[in-house]
Amino acid sequence: MADHIVLGIDLGTQGLKVVAVRADDASIIGAAAASVPSLTPAPGWLEQQPEAWWRILCGLMRKLLREPGISPESVLGIGLSGHMHSVVPLRADGSLAHNCIVWADTRSQPQASSLAAKLQERLWNPAIAPYSLAKLLWLREHQPAVYDETAVALFPKDYLRWRMAGAIASDYSDASASLMWDFAARHWDEKLLADLNIRADLLPPVAASCAPCGALTPRAAAELGLLPGTIVAYGGGDAACAVVGAGIPDDATLLINAGTAVQVIQLIAKPTPFAAERAIRYLFELGVDARCFVIGALNSAGHSLDWWRRLLDPAQSHADLETLAAKAPGGADAPIFLPWLQGTGTPFLLDGPYGSFAQLSATADKPALTRAIYDGVAMGIRLCAEALVGEKALATKRLLFTGGLPKSPLMRQILADVFGREIRCRSFSDMSALGAAAHAAVAAGSAENAQSWLADFDYGEISQLASDTRAEPYRSAYDRYKLWAARITANADGQVSS
Repeated sequence: MADHIVLGIDLGTQGLKVVAVRADDASIIGAAAASVPSLTPAPGWLEQQPEAWWRILCGLMRKLLREPGISPESVLGIGLSGHMHSVVPLRADGSLAHNCIVWADTRSQPQASSLAAKLQERLWNPAIAPYSLAKLLWLREHQPAVYDETAVALFPKDYLRWRMAGAIASDYSDASASLMWDFAARHWDEKLLADLNIRADLLPPVAASCAPCGALTPRAAAELGLLPGTIVAYGGGDAACAVVGAGIPDDATLLINAGTAVQVIQLIAKPTPFAAERAIRYLFELGVDARCFVIGALNSAGHSLDWWRRLLDPAQSHADLETLAAKAPGGADAPIFLPWLQGTGTPFLLDGPYGSFAQLSATADKPALTRAIYDGVAMGIRLCAEALVGEKALATKRLLFTGGLPKSPLMRQILADVFGREIRCRSFSDMSALGAAAHAAVAAGSAENAQSWLADFDYGEISQLASDTRAEPYRSAYDRYKLWAARITANADGQVSS
């Protein structure tokens, strides 16, 4: 008899992935992935077609079912993860009133600016264009017919679950990422909605991510190749699922996901409004156990390296770039790079092109500038982490890195040297899909909670120690980095980043 498994589905901005995980020991036995197409109807706009998500999911599911040990009968439950903030407007008959407006779509910047000017003191997060509220206000202002015929606004993973189980619902984590959530009361901010003249029933009911939210309908089961009645969990936003998938037990660990962009993630005991936090973070619910977490962001990390690689020679690989960077020592007197090509992120939260080289001399060459970008990204991550938790608290945290950047041996060493201490790095990177699978295991009754289920999961974790000889040069370099960061942002216009 085949092992019982649970499925984790992660709908990211660029791709959709399904993992099959053995229910009794949380080991991954299969995976399938495909890219997700996007539309750009106008400059700054980014949309996706939810029907395309469903077609891609059906294809991936049938592909996965061809792998040994995976059969419809073996699937106990399904969990879902999806990109946050994005809005999927549905009519009362379940048809789409509009394409999904993706979180990275900036058309609602004017609405976000208006919210920031009038209501920021009442909000739990910065009023910026990615948030769902700004997108709904844009729809109401610019496409009133679409807004009026929208019966409910879902988030991406909720659309997939509606197709699976026919349930109109969401979870705490996605709801908290909308700018319409009251963290103190743990429900939609009814007063804010009333003041903005937004119908309360435009937003779905919410529950915990690991709770069962119905089962596969006969039609959905036939399209996916699974069995009717298979349990479907509520699921969560991708950032929340990533925290769950990482198995972080408490706030002693700082989770740093370092890829194209960087997210520095910290579990917290009690949420506080945005104004009280001095504009340094984004606040979300975890989706389970009434827990919350905060995120600090560096928008251009791996993106900075890729920009520089393409600028020097589009034909060269990232390994070639690393070899070039290794030829220069870096350190206190080396050039400094501020990786703010797409806004500053945390702590300044400034929109605009702030990327900069500083401390250049006539001796600066390609290796020196390349090394400056590696060092600058690492120091940007430290600056973000310090802003999020404080310099003293940072010294006590376990630093856990995931994502593509720490897979580079050079970057791994630079990160340890910049932080001046040991860091831990994981080769496994599909945290959101794994978190979704953990929700499915709990919903299906195979696990008491996600943390215990993932206790023995093999993340491929390795340690990287700081170099004794590089500690002092990097301390001096980081002091200069912070000095240049303050100078460059001193005359900024004060707009928060999108």
